[in-house]
Amino acid sequence: MSEISLVGQIHFAIGSLSLLAGFAAFLLPKGRPTHVTAGRVFAISMLLLCASGLYMSITREIVFTVFLSLFAAHAVTTGWLAAVRRSGQMGMPERALALLIAGVGLASLLTGMWVMNAASGELDGLPPVGFFSLGGVAILIALIDLQALARRMVSPKHRIARHVWRMGFSMFIATFIFFFGNNHVLPELLRAEVVLIIPVLGVVLATFIALVRVLVRSRWLVD
Repeated sequence: MSEISLVGQIHFAIGSLSLLAGFAAFLLPKGRPTHVTAGRVFAISMLLLCASGLYMSITREIVFTVFLSLFAAHAVTTGWLAAVRRSGQMGMPERALALLIAGVGLASLLTGMWVMNAASGELDGLPPVGFFSLGGVAILIALIDLQALARRMVSPKHRIARHVWRMGFSMFIATFIFFFGNNHVLPELLRAEVVLIIPVLGVVLATFIALVRVLVRSRWLVD
């Protein structure tokens, strides 16, 4: 068995664990020990998933998923920090992460410009718009982070909202790649697009509902 295939199998196993833990965290009562445990398992497994994904992307020279791995790692790390920093204060880790996502965004935009002028007009099977879109979203998130850093402190409501949407966003990335990038491991019956889209939309819906509940129902807030 080659090194890459071994890492690939580990990557798939960790990805499966992260998705199960992520859906459990959404479904379990918020703030309870079971939710906290599921959230920790999700965060740790997501970071391991990003690390193995980054390794495979570099060794296979897939530029887009290099950016995507860093993007997902940023989302889950900042989401986790928002959960553990009960005071709402932001410091050096958030500054470093803001620079990271800004760098990812700039690199993705520059790559898109290079692809636009390349003879093939694509890279990793993607047109320039794929890199421009990822880069634009990354820059937007960097600006949101810089704005939060300028305030130095996030209110309890917005701290939890930050936690929810960033965890949900990282899970959306993982779920989309799992079901649309690696669906060859699924039974043929489950490979229809109408079936594959269900868990992806489930993550979007669960994140939206959780955000609404956080912003409307103050009993979710924990100082």
